[in-house]
Amino acid sequence: MSTEWVISRLGEADRAAWASVVESVGWRFSAEEMDLFFATGETWGARRNGELVGVASVYRYEGPLAWLGNVAVVPDAQGKGVGTRLVQHVISQVEGSGEDTPLVLVARRELAPLYARHGFRAAGEVIRLEAARVLAPPLPQEPLAPGEDRDAWGDVLALDRRAFGADRSQVLQRAIRGADKTVVVRDGELAPQGMGVATASGEGTRLGPIVAQSDIMALNLLHLLAEDAEGPVVIDVWAERASFVHRLRKLGFEERMTSALMIRGNPKRWTQRPELYALLRPALG
Repeated sequence: MSTEWVISRLGEADRAAWASVVESVGWRFSAEEMDLFFATGETWGARRNGELVGVASVYRYEGPLAWLGNVAVVPDAQGKGVGTRLVQHVISQVEGSGEDTPLVLVARRELAPLYARHGFRAAGEVIRLEAARVLAPPLPQEPLAPGEDRDAWGDVLALDRRAFGADRSQVLQRAIRGADKTVVVRDGELAPQGMGVATASGEGTRLGPIVAQSDIMALNLLHLLAEDAEGPVVIDVWAERASFVHRLRKLGFEERMTSALMIRGNPKRWTQRPELYALLRPALG
């Protein structure tokens, strides 16, 4: 019997099937994470004779910028070109928008050559670190304090937009609604200087994004976000933040994996700033 492949956009009725595919490759997401991933992007699926066997999502941000994430193929369909079909389809969707939109992704190192064949180029690395618990030593104090006032929401979005280099307000607002804790820090004149978000995940407590003006500010944010965490604490950090990574290791964080940051299109169209210490998620930037 011939095999019929169909790629189509997934809808709400496909959410359970999507979850089954990503879980088949070992990914464990909380209900809030699944809602964040599935509801805020364009999710595409590859069906073989009607059965969903592969998925990929693209998240479009104002900048313009697009982010490719959660590319997964069920084990018994791997090595048959399903992932290639999905990636090519997402590329065609992004290029068909008519804008000069960079497409960015974070991929395991061993998959980097595959994405390179699709025109992606290495643009850096992302380090995932994990700690059983956060034991933060006393840190030099800066004139900062967590803020909970009515302006905090807009401040978080503005800080992220400036540091990330694109406007992803829709995704970030949904992430914050499902977060355990969001912290904004201000200077003596109440101007926002940094922020961080902590969210329950299938891996424990995930920290990110974190925007800060210095390593010390980032560490203070990390401590505020993780002080009540139960279970492991996970954070994805740009490898270029070497001094921050070193400080995290001294706090007991251990490296779990290093992934490749790759970009397709004009790299000058997107530049994240040094203030962005931790990603929201590798699949989201």
